Amino acid sequence: MATQSLLDEIQQLLDSELCESALQLAELECKPRLHDPRVPIPERLALLRTYSRCHSSLNQHSASLHAITEFVSGPTRAQLASEDLEQIVRDISDARWALGEHDLCLAQLRQIPRRHRTVRDVARMARCAALVHSSDARDLYEELLVRQPNATEAYEYVHARGAGAPFDGSTRHDVASITMARTMMRRLEYKAAASELQRLARRHRSNAHVVALHATCLFMLDDVRQSRILYERARALDAMLVHEMGAYSALLMQENDAHAVYALGSQLLRTDQTRSEGWVAMARFLAMTGQTQEALALVWKAQALAPLCAAAYCAEGGIQLLCECPEEAAKMFAKAHELEPTAQTYRGLISAHVQNGEHKFAYSYAKQLVELMPQNARALAAVGSVLAHSAESHAKAVRLLESALSVDPRCTDAVIALASLHVTNNCLSDAVSLLEKHLVENETDDMYTRYADVLTLANELPKAAANYAVALEMNPSNERAKAGHERVDRLMHPSTESDDGEQGQELEPSDMSDDDML
Repeated sequence: MATQSLLDEIQQLLDSELCESALQLAELECKPRLHDPRVPIPERLALLRTYSRCHSSLNQHSASLHAITEFVSGPTRAQLASEDLEQIVRDISDARWALGEHDLCLAQLRQIPRRHRTVRDVARMARCAALVHSSDARDLYEELLVRQPNATEAYEYVHARGAGAPFDGSTRHDVASITMARTMMRRLEYKAAASELQRLARRHRSNAHVVALHATCLFMLDDVRQSRILYERARALDAMLVHEMGAYSALLMQENDAHAVYALGSQLLRTDQTRSEGWVAMARFLAMTGQTQEALALVWKAQALAPLCAAAYCAEGGIQLLCECPEEAAKMFAKAHELEPTAQTYRGLISAHVQNGEHKFAYSYAKQLVELMPQNARALAAVGSVLAHSAESHAKAVRLLESALSVDPRCTDAVIALASLHVTNNCLSDAVSLLEKHLVENETDDMYTRYADVLTLANELPKAAANYAVALEMNPSNERAKAGHERVDRLMHPSTESDDGEQGQELEPSDMSDDDML
């Protein structure tokens, strides 16, 4: 069979995804010709690339690497032109990259003279250098930006290390803007990032990715209402949007909107079942409906699909907290935090360590969070909530929680923690007043339940029963409200001696704990 006909036949098999058949044909027809001196060098090079491509199509990268190195290490090497050797170097580096041998891949590409390197060569070198922490990683990324001004990855690497963009007017301003915003988000500088994205959105009003990223910034700043509006706008702009939807499902779960979480997860899975975001959303929905084991199964599937997706580990952390497994939750939040630190991962770590009784670790993370976000009400509330677990720190906790409420009077975390402190200190009228005021702007079943808990402690039983009823009307599956309503009913209508004996029973102050709200 003529060489070109053979190559066309193998390519057709590869294009048809008949990779094993392609490799079998290549083993029979290509391999014997590789070292045949009667076959011209250009044909042998073409046969080598096709043969190695057959191995690569089956993820047999070691076999591909062996075939290339065996070919180039023989007497044939002396007959190869410099451009042929450079292409072989690229083929070897491809195999090294696929095998995860980043240091050897980088060493291989360094053999290509700088003036002959392509954009792809420089990009691959920069990635390898970053992965092996080579000292010239930044120089390589800067070279990549000079060659390709739209290389967002290069901007992110350079800007994240505190360097401005030392490039000329050919640099694309919008690429720089989105990269700066992402970098600021990783530093929890959400206000600055939101401003940058808002400016970018004015120039790209129909860009769903920019709108969704802006929504995530606002969510981290606790502007839930505007964030939700922007997420929906992004989805309206692009019905196939998956980007940032992991954060959106977290927002909807925080809002206790199970129907919206389910609708989002269903739509994401119809869009692409190979992405993790849809499975994360459905896991959150199952967790909200009490199906925690099924939720864990789905979130593990999400992690298998995207091992580097921080949202999947963050979701598992929340589910493990619901399962009262704080040690596992702390591990998951730590993994998410390592991949992508956010205000959400900080709050998850604080909550997990508090639930596990590790208040020193919780305080450490809370302190870091407030240092990064000093004017954020939830950050201040996090520190106050941790300090509230120590009787010696109650006064300081009260000051911090009141400071949080002065920054944002609607901060639910601060309200819950401060009400819990009032209950602990037997200041029930203060707790009732605080929750009454907050309920006006935060009518959720959880807040009605907490309000009813305090009313029960204050022996305002008819009013407590009415508020438990409102909570159950809003969320019939609220187990805490069900238990509270049944208790109040027994206290109000004792029918037996045992019921009378229960009349003096009160809710424990721990029922007002804010540990699960951070």
